[in-house]
Amino acid sequence: MSSRNLVICDPDTEYAARLAAFLNGKRELAFQVKTCSSPDQIQEAAAQMPVDILLISEECREMYDLQGEGEKADKTVLLTSEREGRRDMDAIFKYQSGEQICMCLVQLLAREEKADLLRIRKRGNGRIIGFYSPVRRLGQTRMALQKGRELSRMENVLYLNMETYAGEGLYFPEERQRNMSELLYYAKQGSKKLAAVLAGLVRNQGGLDYVPPAVIPDDIRDVSPGEWIWLFEEILRTSIYDTLVLDIGDSVQGLYRILEACDEIHLPAADDPAASSKIRQFEEALEQAGCGHAAERMVRCDIRRTAPGKGAGQTGSVKRDRRR
Repeated sequence: MSSRNLVICDPDTEYAARLAAFLNGKRELAFQVKTCSSPDQIQEAAAQMPVDILLISEECREMYDLQGEGEKADKTVLLTSEREGRRDMDAIFKYQSGEQICMCLVQLLAREEKADLLRIRKRGNGRIIGFYSPVRRLGQTRMALQKGRELSRMENVLYLNMETYAGEGLYFPEERQRNMSELLYYAKQGSKKLAAVLAGLVRNQGGLDYVPPAVIPDDIRDVSPGEWIWLFEEILRTSIYDTLVLDIGDSVQGLYRILEACDEIHLPAADDPAASSKIRQFEEALEQAGCGHAAERMVRCDIRRTAPGKGAGQTGSVKRDRRR
């Protein structure tokens, strides 16, 4: 898929260069970003390539408006120094973080049914790696994040937390407004805007892309199995991501169906009698539900919580073996 062309026109060349560097680094958006300092240079760029999106400063706007219609961008957005914005044309406040500017642009295009201008990057069919255990406090989230970061060195990976209580601010900066809840809202609608919404929600930490976890538990509980599966398939179909890493909680609807959708399932386990009993019960329940074949894709991650001559509470990785 070819990329779209975005031009930033601002006489402050240092500002334009910084914003261009940020947008070029947004891996989920297939922008080719160029900069210029005057409307004349926009005209020169338009002679060489179509200008799909133009971000133009207030200083350059009036001169740009005098250009012929054939030289105009498909979508023009004003970079304004006024936080309140303008009503005569679409505008984005320029003196905010690159992340905020990108989110505003994505929202604006999605709202106007112009999300196709984003041209989300895509390759391959993708795969789903799930992390789940009926035993708590085994470091499941830590394992999922570690696996995601390892894979992200070689491929495009997106981490999704599906727990009702992910722990605000524990693993990622707290985000109470734009998080997994917004993504799930669009998933429940089966929205064609999902790819554009996702692009505006994605954050990166330690090289791993993620959507901030939901902060309202019912937003996770209320999603049907079919809506979860649609969400996973839509992300893999329309985004750049080759792999989804799912951190799955107990409260999701259709747990077994979600596990069946995974190409690989990591199962944190422990060596104490209570944990072993829970794992055994879980495996039996899978069989009774007719999902025993999911066990064939499980990678058991054993955690030592007891040690010879010591009391409970010792934690450490013992082994990892794939069940056949």
